[in-house]
Amino acid sequence: MNKNPLFSLLAVAILLMCSCGSNASGSKSSSNDSTLCQFSNIKYEKMYSYCDDEGDTLYFANSFKALWPEVINGKPSTALQQALFTAMTDSGGLNQLDKVVDFLLDPSNYTEVDAKRLVPVKAVKYDDNKLSTSEVNVVMEDFTDRLLTYRLSTYSYMAGGAHGIYANNYATYDLKTEKGITLDDIIADTALLRTVTLKSIKQTLNYDTEDLILPDNGLLPLPRDFFIDGSVLHVVYQVYEIASYAQGMIDAPIYPYLLKPEEIKTLFTPYGLELLELTE
Repeated sequence: MNKNPLFSLLAVAILLMCSCGSNASGSKSSSNDSTLCQFSNIKYEKMYSYCDDEGDTLYFANSFKALWPEVINGKPSTALQQALFTAMTDSGGLNQLDKVVDFLLDPSNYTEVDAKRLVPVKAVKYDDNKLSTSEVNVVMEDFTDRLLTYRLSTYSYMAGGAHGIYANNYATYDLKTEKGITLDDIIADTALLRTVTLKSIKQTLNYDTEDLILPDNGLLPLPRDFFIDGSVLHVVYQVYEIASYAQGMIDAPIYPYLLKPEEIKTLFTPYGLELLELTE
């Protein structure tokens, strides 16, 4: 994930429990309901002022919002939570929400400035030359009988900058195996993935190779982000990964009907074919 060096601090926590799956009424199902799913709506916000070496007062406004998975199919959603922790922090060792919040919202984790200079305030000055902002939103993108997909949207803006930086990272959870899904789980041939992804970029966005920012070897980098929509694998590149800021994020859908049958069998693992419902 693109992390702003000034993701900062916590304070107000609002927990609103809700349930889904076989129980969509908003109240808890009985404990023997194996399809019970429960989520918490969580919101943390903090604002700070900071006096720099020149004596100017700068401001920071930071927020963390999440539809947080508590129970999936009647069980604690440990694997999904861990996938979200890893996506948010690049650390597999964090396994409690309060630790994640501390990590995201403590400026000492991201900067070398004296943390004592950061003073909590109730209001900030909304001046682009004085205000830095940072937002993390964890939302449920899709929920099917088999897959649960989360999107982690981030935005950060440094005071005085030309523009902010945003990203959409994804975590996909297999409800059957109760495990998070990686690209290695579903892709068998990475060379073919590069080929079909570049073809998709050309077809859907009308970009050619010269419109992209590629490494010296000329090969399209393997993606770090993806999500599944029915039988379509969406390959996602963040801002600046393979294109300019003006071109934004690149979403390259891999449509099965544009692939030859032998390409489908070569591209995906048996598990990938199962998840995408491409098995005969």
